[in-house]
Amino acid sequence: MPTPVPQIPLQAGTSSSTPTPSPRPSAVPQDRLGASSIIYGTSCFAQLYNPIKAHWPAEACRRAIDLGINTFDTSPYYGNSEHVLGKALASIASTHPRETYYLSTKVGRYGPKKVEFDYSKERVRESVEESMRRMHTDYLDIVYAHDVEFVSMDRAVEAVGELFRLKAEGKIKYVGISGYPLPYLLALIPVLHERLNQKLDILLTYCHYNLHNTLLQDYVVHFRDLGIQTIWNASPLSMGLLRSHTACPDWHPAPQRLQAAVQDCISIVDKHSQGKDLAEVAIKFAMRWQGCEGLVLGMSNAEEVEQNVAWWEQVMASQGKRDEEQEKVEDSVKRRLEEFAKMEWASPPIDDC
Repeated sequence: MPTPVPQIPLQAGTSSSTPTPSPRPSAVPQDRLGASSIIYGTSCFAQLYNPIKAHWPAEACRRAIDLGINTFDTSPYYGNSEHVLGKALASIASTHPRETYYLSTKVGRYGPKKVEFDYSKERVRESVEESMRRMHTDYLDIVYAHDVEFVSMDRAVEAVGELFRLKAEGKIKYVGISGYPLPYLLALIPVLHERLNQKLDILLTYCHYNLHNTLLQDYVVHFRDLGIQTIWNASPLSMGLLRSHTACPDWHPAPQRLQAAVQDCISIVDKHSQGKDLAEVAIKFAMRWQGCEGLVLGMSNAEEVEQNVAWWEQVMASQGKRDEEQEKVEDSVKRRLEEFAKMEWASPPIDDC
């Protein structure tokens, strides 16, 4: 059975217009991965989903750590996200030093084109060094081989093998893979374990437990059987699809019939509660499922951090109780999205990603 998801403490003043100062944050455990249940996804810092203001990242990182979110996830593929995150964390280092948070990043994917993928052991090592420089640290807590479905199994073995060598050198603490198609991830993991004679520490997948797709819950037990003890579920908003007030990105791979159904859901939510955002319904739905150790959420600013932590507390407080308003609108939305519940969209050709 998966480890129960711990509750993130919400500091006093979160819902107030004048929050009280937070005490100096404590150090995260170093003898184990003590990541918070909410993982701060920082691809938003590269403005992939919406514009951000220059002062937002530092304010958001500070507020996140104060409220118990102690892990930041990024990638060289996410534009300048590592640079922005590194600058933000450096600016708050006097009160929120490196030992108060974990850093998670990735290797292998550096752009949308085939020529920008490099899983060679030389590039993996170089990439880790680059990430450390960008984020002003001499070690990384977690490093994933990024989007493994786009490279051969031989390439994946080469990249993950180099990550394990970096782990042995103390530059990385935990090694993982990330990707989208669950059947492929399930097939790749035993190959990696057998050929490297080591077990992965962590797995990250995305868009597989949300209002329109709950396929991950069918796979978790199989990943556990392969020895994966830590699994992160990313993108409960399905890469910006499940939002009312911000348009879905033009590049989104969801088929048109799903995108049309989501527009119906936006209307459903608004009829239940005028002005309510589909994002709230979607995030609370994902928070309630405790099948994974981490939920990766993108947050643009401190206000979004506070809102997500407040929603988390509401969901945790309602465990075993009925939240009639959430249940009513959620049931209506899920009925409209029922036909997509186990659907994976095809990964696009590498040069069209």
